[in-house]
Amino acid sequence: MPYKETCSLCKGNGYITIVVEGKDEIKQCWLCESKGEKEYSQAEVDKLIYETYYKNERRNIDESKRNQSSD
Repeated sequence: MPYKETCSLCKGNGYITIVVEGKDEIKQCWLCESKGEKEYSQAEVDKLIYETYYKNERRNIDESKRNQSSD
């Protein structure tokens, strides 16, 4: 089951406005491929959760151990 998120670049519209040589031009969003949403697989979600929570938690534990050793 894919997870979906509104595209942060086009805000779900599928198009963005960029300035080229002083003129506004409307372009298709390249981040979401003009769908307005980004899809993530379960593996991508699991990796994000692991890197955000578990790796940081382990890093914090290691730092606190080093601080206790130096005292």
